[in-house]
Amino acid sequence: MSVITWSWTLMILFIGFMLYLGYSGMKKTKNADDFATARSSYGPVALGLAVAATTASGSTFMGMPGQAYSLGFASLWYPILYPIGIYGGMLLTARMVKMMGDKFSNRTIPEIVGERYQSDFLRVGLAILSLLLIFYIVAQLVAAALMFETMMGLSYSAGLWLTAIVLAIYLVLGGSHSDIMTDAVQGFLMICIAILVTIMFFTGAGMDGGAAAVNEAVVAKNPTAGWDTLFIPGHNTYGSAWLAFLILLAHIPFGVLPHLGNKFFALKSGKQLKTFLSICVVSGALLPMMALGGILGLAVLDQPLDHPDSVIPQLFVELFPPFVAALLAVVVLSAILSTSDGLIVAFSQIFANDLYRKTIARNNPNQEQVERNSLIIGRIAVIACIFLGIWMAYNPPASLAIFLWIGVGGMVSGLAGPLAIGGLWKRANKQGAIASFVVGVLCYAFLYLGWVPGLEAIKNPFAASAYSIMVAVPVMVIVTLLTRPMPQKFIDDIYGGAAPSADGHSGVAQ
Repeated sequence: MSVITWSWTLMILFIGFMLYLGYSGMKKTKNADDFATARSSYGPVALGLAVAATTASGSTFMGMPGQAYSLGFASLWYPILYPIGIYGGMLLTARMVKMMGDKFSNRTIPEIVGERYQSDFLRVGLAILSLLLIFYIVAQLVAAALMFETMMGLSYSAGLWLTAIVLAIYLVLGGSHSDIMTDAVQGFLMICIAILVTIMFFTGAGMDGGAAAVNEAVVAKNPTAGWDTLFIPGHNTYGSAWLAFLILLAHIPFGVLPHLGNKFFALKSGKQLKTFLSICVVSGALLPMMALGGILGLAVLDQPLDHPDSVIPQLFVELFPPFVAALLAVVVLSAILSTSDGLIVAFSQIFANDLYRKTIARNNPNQEQVERNSLIIGRIAVIACIFLGIWMAYNPPASLAIFLWIGVGGMVSGLAGPLAIGGLWKRANKQGAIASFVVGVLCYAFLYLGWVPGLEAIKNPFAASAYSIMVAVPVMVIVTLLTRPMPQKFIDDIYGGAAPSADGHSGVAQ
């Protein structure tokens, strides 16, 4: 059978299994909290694989290999540095997020921040800022459509709709339970393929001579793409060691973005946090090795690709029998779905939890009705988010790895002070967090969107984010030190053993 025939056969089996897990998630989903968090339901292995898969995304399996295909070895700074930033940031913040989620039944990262500083402004502001994650969602839908187009002969638009239908069904059914169960399976498959691609690169699959031969072939096609070129002079992202450092810095708050941070709530026990984070770190270090496949593709593939982000599926078709190539295509889809579903659930909770439950209906005496409405709103928001993503994805961006950072950059700039610093520093207070949030977001907008008259916009979103973090973090510290500390009773409730009041809050006035 051909690659397309095998791809359809395996894809139908894979999608069927994902829908089955969605049905299993539906049976576990009894209320809005189950839909939003799957609270205390999963062990460290399953959840660690799910988080690693969600972090990796379609960019890891298509965008980063696409950049490696276009730019060569210098682009490997990104896959080397981003896991250090993300999982380093998780190590700083996971304990506080898990502790507060368990103690106060928080459901989202904006709610955690609002609770930590007793600030509706921060909660609502972060919720609205989280709408920027739609760019991240669009990048995943584009990656899925490209994969279907390359491996299965579907048109780009048909690939978009097939991806959307599968996501909508299993997420509407089971929410976070479906998200985590499917992601754990997908994460295991993704790690297997990342290891395979790494072996292929170092053995020089498709040619003789191992990695050295790969480098020679790459240099023959692009003299600046070899492994002796550490940086590309004049490049916005890979032009210097300083720009590489900015990639690292920009990713430190990434690990607590809404679609990742909310998974900490699903861990069965805080005592499992160390094991969970260890699995995240190991898995997270393996998955970015997929970028080596882009360099191998540059060496092996004869014809230049119209769309570099399709290099991995093209490489599979070139090097493997139809069955194996189709099997690998399923794993690429796993990477895409595993991030898409987490993002969409987090996006839905902006409306269901942060804006409806915690804002509009906060004082409604009929909380049972509020919970029912929150579950309904969450499911409707899943569908609305997917339709919006499809509409935006009809004109695909040139580079997925850069496009998804349009929204992420704004998020990390706003989160860096309140959460990354607030997670470690008990003295951090409401005034400092608000100032840091506002300054970080505005700084990113000024730098990346070019809002400063006479100052050219920074085209590198990692640099714009990192500079914004460099400004926002000192603002957090300075304003906190110049203003009154938060009440000691509140700090004890957050970090100590004191139980929250009957309404689930610390007792400090909003």
